[in-house]
Amino acid sequence: MSGRKNARLREDIQRELSGILEFESRDPVVRDAFPTLMDVRLTVDGRYANVYVAIAGDVSRDDVAKALAHDRGFYRSMLADRLSLRHTPELRFVMDETVERSLRLEALLRDDGAEIRPAEENAGQDGVDEDGAS
Repeated sequence: MSGRKNARLREDIQRELSGILEFESRDPVVRDAFPTLMDVRLTVDGRYANVYVAIAGDVSRDDVAKALAHDRGFYRSMLADRLSLRHTPELRFVMDETVERSLRLEALLRDDGAEIRPAEENAGQDGVDEDGAS
């Protein structure tokens, strides 16, 4: 599959699956987690798709991962109804931790007490003049 076709298929899958997860999921664990589809990565042949999902709320990540894995047949059949593909890819849901990591990093930086200043403010404060002389 060409790179352009693969990218277009990824976008189509992401758009349709996002709507399915948000509005048509019947599983209360998934609905309460408010899933956000972050990315879809397809294999070269388009037979398998890793679907990266971030969740919001105070729901157990393990419970959501188990629910998504359990219901992946439903999501795949809904996807097959919406997209005209010869082979609808097998879905593998992966919990995306990017948002949680960035929030933890931000909290650590804030708790450190050190102020992060833009590079322009730091210029000239390290004991070296702008022309390089100390």
